[in-house]
This record gives sequence, structure tokens and C-alpha cells, in this order.
Amino acid sequence: MNTFSKVLLAATLTTAASSCKSFLDVNTNPNSATAVTPAQLLANAETVTAANYTSYNAYGSFAAGYWGKSNAVSGYNEERTYNYSSTYYQGLWSNTFDNIEDYRLIRTNAMASSYPNHVAIARIMEAYNFLLLVDEYGDIPYTTAVQGLGNTQPTFDKQQDIYKDLVVQLKGAVTDINAATSAAMPSTEDVIFRGNMNKWKAFANSLRLRILLRESSTNDATLNAYVKTEMALLNSPDGGFITTDVLVQPGYAANSGQQNPFYNTYGFAVGTTNTTSTYKFTLPTKYFINLNQNLSDPRVTQQYMANKSGAYVGTNLGEKSPPSPVLSATSGSTLLVGGDFLRGANQPTPLMLLAEHLFSKSEAEYRGLLSGDAQADYTDGIRASFQTTYRTSTTSSSAAPVAPTPQSEAYLAANVGNGLVDWAATTTPQTDAYGNITSGTRTVSTLEKIITQKWIAEAVWGSIEAWDDFRRTGFPIIPISLEASSGKFPSRLFYPQSELNTNAANVPTGVTQYTKIFWAQQ
Repeated sequence: MNTFSKVLLAATLTTAASSCKSFLDVNTNPNSATAVTPAQLLANAETVTAANYTSYNAYGSFAAGYWGKSNAVSGYNEERTYNYSSTYYQGLWSNTFDNIEDYRLIRTNAMASSYPNHVAIARIMEAYNFLLLVDEYGDIPYTTAVQGLGNTQPTFDKQQDIYKDLVVQLKGAVTDINAATSAAMPSTEDVIFRGNMNKWKAFANSLRLRILLRESSTNDATLNAYVKTEMALLNSPDGGFITTDVLVQPGYAANSGQQNPFYNTYGFAVGTTNTTSTYKFTLPTKYFINLNQNLSDPRVTQQYMANKSGAYVGTNLGEKSPPSPVLSATSGSTLLVGGDFLRGANQPTPLMLLAEHLFSKSEAEYRGLLSGDAQADYTDGIRASFQTTYRTSTTSSSAAPVAPTPQSEAYLAANVGNGLVDWAATTTPQTDAYGNITSGTRTVSTLEKIITQKWIAEAVWGSIEAWDDFRRTGFPIIPISLEASSGKFPSRLFYPQSELNTNAANVPTGVTQYTKIFWAQQ
């Protein structure tokens, strides 16, 4: 099996939330990685990050209210009830740490000093991966993590401390890029930016904004002062911010072991004409469908297929007391083949959406944390989402990232006066728990407006970020009463059983699925 096949096999296993060892580990002993160069390691590491992120978004799609199960399958107990266990998505933990080890190999390689830009990229991607872990688990191994046989039972660092060091690492990576003078520039082995180091600096800055915005949502005066200082440095960051979606494209193709991991799991297996069984197991929720339809949002038509009756219909988010039978794949709306999420076997994997960044920037500006035009960035966030989402071709290239399109402008025009879209409006029609419009109106805050539009834009491609924002802000107002038997949302994943089996002495005690991440309200 060639290297690329191994990468995509790892992608498929990761999407299924496997806890298997990463296929990207080139050396069995991470302390003697002398046979390969950082350039030879980079593409594999980035491709596995994309596969892992697909799994995070699969988890987030259920947790954040985008997906429910169809009646074509039993199981999905955790997704239906929000009663988690220590084995639920435990592969996120092991596969992410394996991937961090891949980047650490690049940074500690015997030839690392000759590849300073590759090392800087690895430093940024380590921060990206550690952030994913902290946001779902809280305290994790950090300062003593990924040391191979040198430390098989790492201690756990406090999540607040890790957050602050991630900012240090990202700023340091930008400094490293500026200082790099080596002729060993990344090229095609960088399957994200193809060696464009200015884009890597912009990505590092946008990650800093993501981190600081989450840190800004606490009542800790000292932390708030720190955030204010760090945000000021982002008013004119070296390298700017991202201006397009951040995409991984290693050369996905409709060949065995080379398909995009999401398409391979939720679309078609190689050489088949029938969709996978997983395709039939997941449907959009009533809340997602109704919200889109209430706002006359055409993006849903590019994401899901109308059912056999020609209607877009969502299923129950949970099954505490479902008022109607859970829908099947034929009575509900399944993923649209050839649409946004299933464009083709060669579709790229997003790591950060431009829309997410613009909505984050808008929020920071609205709250006085950044200078800039909050309304303009909010409107550009909507337009960027349409550039990403509203397309009919599996191979079309995106236009200018925030250019108006007929669909985005029609969406804005259709919602003049609706506070969930219109920047100046402050009310929206009242709805029931499923999102069906009832009588009367309710007040909408600017923060709810921003986060609701961000939630719509992040569907599936950035579901884990939407889940984080929901726990941080409480928006959008997803109907909890119909979901969990406990009557409340979980706050985090349990520490995985695999870690309890091998490092129990260091795993924090007293942690449940309702133990909040330090920045969370939910």
C-alpha cells in the first residue's frame, strides 16, 4: 500500500471514531526520526489532520443540533440521548495526539534546522490540534505530552494555561517565518497553502482570534485584561487574516484509499453506485430545516435533498418524548449528492471557513475587543458562506471570498426587518421548540444574530466550532427539552477509556460530561 493510500485509510478509520494508531507514524521510535526530512512528513501530517477534523465535525453535527438519526438504523444512543460514555468518540483523543506526534517529529527531526518554514507550519498545526483537544476535554497532557517512550504517563495541564501558551506558540511561529532564510521552502508537500508562508501567518493570526474570543467569555478580570491586551495586537497583525477558506487538498481522487474522508463515509465507497449505509443513518434536524426555511435560505437546497414528497423535512434532534416517528431516509431529507457536502470524491476538506473568521471578527468588533466595522464583517460573513455553500458544481472554484452573489443578496433582502439576519433589526417571529413560527415576536440581541448566522454557515464543515460557540454563548436557541433524558446539554466529552486504562493516575477525577470547559456557559 502506498503512502497516500495509508493516509486515506487512516482518514476513513478516523472518521469512524477509531482509536487505532495513526498510519502516519513513520518511525516506531519518535526519538530517532533521522531517515526522513520534514518535507517528507508534512503532507501526511496535514492530511491526517483533515481526516481527524472530519470526525470532530461528525461529533459536532449531532451535538450542535444539525443532525439527528433516521429510523433506518438502531443505536446512536449517545447522539439521541446525550448520555455519553468514556468510549464515545474516544478516537478523537488518540488520533489527535498521534497527529500531534507527527508534527512534533517535523519539529525535532535531525534536519529540522534546515527546514525552518516546515517547522513553523508544524508549530501552527500543533496549536490547531491541541486547541481541538482542550475544547472537548478541558485539562489535557501538554507540557509532557508526545514524548514517546520518554514519558508514557504524561501529566495533565490546566486548560487555561494551555490556551495562553497556544497564543505564544502561534505568535512564535509567525516570528519564525519572518526569520526563516533557508532555501528549503515548502512546495506541493504543503497540501494546505502550497508553501505560501504569508497565508500561514494569516492562518496563525485567525487561530489566535478564535482562541482569544473563547477566552473573552469568562468573568475572570485578570483573563479579561489579558485578552484585551492580546486582542490589541490583532488590530494590525503581521500577515493579516485569512481571506479564503482554509482547505486541505492532498489530491483526493475516486480511487481506493484516496477519496475525501467525508465523501467516503457519507457518500459513496469507491466504485459503487449506491450510497453508504451511513448516508441513510443521518438526517438534518427539524430545527435546522425550519430555521433555514423561516429565513428563506436557499443554502439548504444545496446541502440536502427534498424527500419523496418534494419537501425539506428534518427529524427529531433527540428521542426523549418524540411527538412523531423518527423519519426514514425516504421521508426525511438526506445529503444532496453533488451538493455542498457531497460534491465529489475529490472535494477538499476545510480546516477553517472564511465565514467563521468573519463572524468571529464581527463579534470581537461589536464587543469592542477589536477595531473595525462589525456590521461590514457580519455581512461579509454571510456572503462568504454563500460563496462556500451555494454552488452546484463539484469542481467549481470560489470567486472573490466576500463578493455578493444573487443568492446572498436575495437572502439579505428577504430578511429585512428580521432580527436574526438584518443587522439593524431587533425582533424576529416567535417559534416553538422545533423552530415552527407561531404568533408574536421576540427580541434578538446582536450577539444572538451573529452567532445564529455563524451557526448556519458552519453546518457540517465547521460543526465542532459551532458546538464550541453554542457552549460559549448559548446561541442559537436549540430546543433542549426534546433532546436529552437529563434535560440539559452535555458540556464536554468524558476522558477516553483508553487514557483511563493507561494513565489513570494522572487523569483528573470528578469530571463528568457536565463539567464545563473554562470558557463555557453551557
